Amino acid sequence: MNSTSLQFNNVNKAFTLQSVNYDNYDKENPTLTWMRKQVQKNVLKFLRLNDKILELNSGTGIDAEFFAEKGFTVHCTDLSDGMIGQMKKKFSATNFSDRLIIQQCSFTELDKIGNKKFDFIFSNFGGLNCIPDLRESTKFFPSLLNKNGRVCLVILPPVCPWEMIQVFRGKIKFAFRRFSNQGTLANVEGVKFKTFYFSSKNVTNTLGPGFKILRLESLGLFTPSPQMEKIPKKFPGLTKLLNKTDEKISHLFPLNRIGDHIIITAEYQGT
Repeated sequence: MNSTSLQFNNVNKAFTLQSVNYDNYDKENPTLTWMRKQVQKNVLKFLRLNDKILELNSGTGIDAEFFAEKGFTVHCTDLSDGMIGQMKKKFSATNFSDRLIIQQCSFTELDKIGNKKFDFIFSNFGGLNCIPDLRESTKFFPSLLNKNGRVCLVILPPVCPWEMIQVFRGKIKFAFRRFSNQGTLANVEGVKFKTFYFSSKNVTNTLGPGFKILRLESLGLFTPSPQMEKIPKKFPGLTKLLNKTDEKISHLFPLNRIGDHIIITAEYQGT
């Protein structure tokens, strides 16, 4: 098995194990709940009436379900056996399952979708950070998008202040882990795979001149990272203040280029 196959095999295994408890963790983590609402709010600003959405790394379908409830059609893709299974189980119980299509497919194999066209491509919470070169996925975008179609990618960037300040606690390797060009080993449910980090400039260059950036904002700059879940539970008042601060300044340069994640929204205008 080559390194790429091993990487995706481990990603599948890790998120299949995580899929069983993912929804509960999402609901119980205050920061993750807040972050998801911020992303959804951003996406709704750029969706147009009757848009067809292609979602990459759909997970258990939390976002897909949200947008389907709003009246949009969502084509959900994910590599993980477990995540696909959870979506099938969840969507079968909804009243809008006709607006939700499920396809097991890696974001590097989007040609498997066929000749379908979409108005919006969406990937949340660093799903695309599992590859060293984003072009392995974005090269498919022009052929998948209708004229003036849009994309919203939520990416893990190299600079995350909440991780970097861990240097003062002696966690030097952790504090600067995002700066490695070779990727950093992530551990999900005991399974390890590499995570790669991309700057806003890297993402913009990867999309290419055919895309115009509509909005760039940070996600989780002052708000502690989701992994630091003890902070919002212990200091809810302070956390709400940090949330509000993020909401007000997340779009301002140069703060919109750093954080736990960054949200990049662009429109395809052709080459």
